[in-house]
Amino acid sequence: MALYEGIALIQEKQAVVLDLGTDYTKFGFTGEAAPRCIIRSEFWCTSERRYKRVHDYHTAEELYDNLVHMLHLLYFRHVLVNPKERKVVVVESLLTPTLFRETLAKVLFTHYEVSGVMWADSPRLCAITLGTPIALIVSIGAREAEVCAVVHASVVLHAIQSQPIAARAIHDELSRLLDEDNNTELHLPDHIIEDIKVKACFVGPRERALQWLEDKGPTPAKSVQYPLSGRAPITVSGRSRELAAEPLFTRDNELASLPDIVLQCIIQCPIDARRALAENILVTGGTASMLGLKARLAHELRYLVTQPPYSDRLYVREFKFHKSACHDNVCAWTGGALAAAADGGARALPRDVFTRSRRLRDWPCLLDNAPPHPRPRPANL
Repeated sequence: MALYEGIALIQEKQAVVLDLGTDYTKFGFTGEAAPRCIIRSEFWCTSERRYKRVHDYHTAEELYDNLVHMLHLLYFRHVLVNPKERKVVVVESLLTPTLFRETLAKVLFTHYEVSGVMWADSPRLCAITLGTPIALIVSIGAREAEVCAVVHASVVLHAIQSQPIAARAIHDELSRLLDEDNNTELHLPDHIIEDIKVKACFVGPRERALQWLEDKGPTPAKSVQYPLSGRAPITVSGRSRELAAEPLFTRDNELASLPDIVLQCIIQCPIDARRALAENILVTGGTASMLGLKARLAHELRYLVTQPPYSDRLYVREFKFHKSACHDNVCAWTGGALAAAADGGARALPRDVFTRSRRLRDWPCLLDNAPPHPRPRPANL
C-alpha cells in the first residue's frame, strides 16, 4: 500500500450537518461558517407528479419514503458526497416527534448506511455560538415558537414553552389582510405570501399597534404594488404591511403571546439564573430577521413585566438581546457545525450499535434518564 493511501484511510472526513426544518432545510459540512445549501423541505414526487413536503405524511412508511427522497436530493445533487463515508450531525428540536426522529435514524443507518449519527438539540447549539454559559433561546420557526433556557450547557426541560405563533400565523394574517385590501379572495400560494412578507412587511412599535387596535387611525405606511406573473398587480396597504406580525403579540386569556411565553419560561427557571437569562436573549429563526421584531419584543417584555401576573413573581426589569454571530435562520446549524468540529464525532451513535438495539436515547424516556443503579431503601429501625 502506498503511503498516501494509508494517510487517506486514517484521516477522518468532515461530517455533514443536517437541519431538517418544516419549511427549509440547511445542509453542509462541519467546521464551515455557513451551510452549503438552504432549500425548501420538499422534493419532486414522481408518483403524485407534484412537489411534496417532507413533513406531509400520514403513515410511517410514507414518512420513510419522504426522507429517502429528501436525503437523496441533498447528498447527490447539492453537496455530491457519498453518505457512507461521512458521519451525520442531526440538528433537532427538543419537541420533535419520536416517530420522526426514529424514522430518520432508520433511513440514515439502514438505507444510506452512514457510519454514525450525532443527535443535538437546537437550543444548546444556538447557545454555543454565543459563548455564554446562560442563554435564553427564542426560536420562531414555521409552525411554532419555542422558548428554551440553557443554563451551563443544560436545558431546563420543565421550563420549555411552545405556542403555534410563528411564520404560518403571520402568513394567515397577511393573507386575510390582502383579501381585504383587494376586496376579493386572492388564494395566493405560500411562496408568494412569504415573498410579500419578506419584502414589504415590518413590525411597528407598541404604541402604533394600540392605536390600530383602538381604531384611532394612525398615519399608515406607504402602500405598495406587488406584481404577479400573468395577473394584475395586487395592492399591499400600509396597514397590511404593519399588522401582519401582530398575531405574535396579541394577548388572550391564556397568555399565549410571544412575550408571555418568554416571561413564563424565565419564571419557571431557577431563581438565581433569571436575571442572567433576561440579559442573554437570542432570537433565532427566519422570522427573527423581520424588521422591527426584536425591538418590539424588547418593548413588550419591559411593559408586561410590570403588569400582573408577572409583577409579583418576576423581579427583573432589564432585558438584553444578543446579536447572533451568523444569520438568524442558520444559528442552530452553525452551532452544530462548531460542536461536531470540536467533538470529532466522539458522541456519534455508531451504526453497529443502532443495528443491535434499534432505539435512540430520548429525554422523555425513563430508560435513558433513570440512574442505572438506584439506591436501596434504608432498613426501618
